[in-house]
Amino acid sequence: MTLEAVLTILITLAQITTVYLAARGNRWTWIFSIATGLILCYNFFTDHHFMSFAFQVYSILASIGGVFIWKKKAEDNRRTICWGNPLWPLLAVVGIAAATYLLDTRVLHSNLPVLDCAIFSLQAVATFLMVRKDINAWICYLICDAIYIPLGIMGGSYKWLFISAIFLITATYGFITFVKAWKASRKAQDNA
Repeated sequence: MTLEAVLTILITLAQITTVYLAARGNRWTWIFSIATGLILCYNFFTDHHFMSFAFQVYSILASIGGVFIWKKKAEDNRRTICWGNPLWPLLAVVGIAAATYLLDTRVLHSNLPVLDCAIFSLQAVATFLMVRKDINAWICYLICDAIYIPLGIMGGSYKWLFISAIFLITATYGFITFVKAWKASRKAQDNA
């Protein structure tokens, strides 16, 4: 088995575990997120995907923050799930995408700078929102995965296509779980 195959398996398992733990409100999600980020940093750097590499560095730093922000008990984290105003995350995505587009076209010379910048900004905002336990994080992740899958097909990169499909499935699970927990907390507040 090649190193690439081993890393793909590790990424997939770590991502499934990370999303499962995030959906359950478990603080360990951030430990697995750091591990996933380190593996992806190596992968993206060796594949010369520098925008994705930069995101993973940011993701590792945000995950370190998540370790300290999320409470030790999973039920405490699920209880504080929020559904913030979707307007400011949208503005943040557009702003970050515009800034990274300028960097990408002048420094990195990507083949698909608009999509690369959109993915980068969606991931950055989603990670920030996830640390805050905002349901909009899952929407950003789902949009990002929906962009990644056609890119994997067009680029013939079956490794990233497979990983993106797994991310899409796990993000869908996370979104559904967060919505259920959010509805339950709203119902509990209404009954109190």
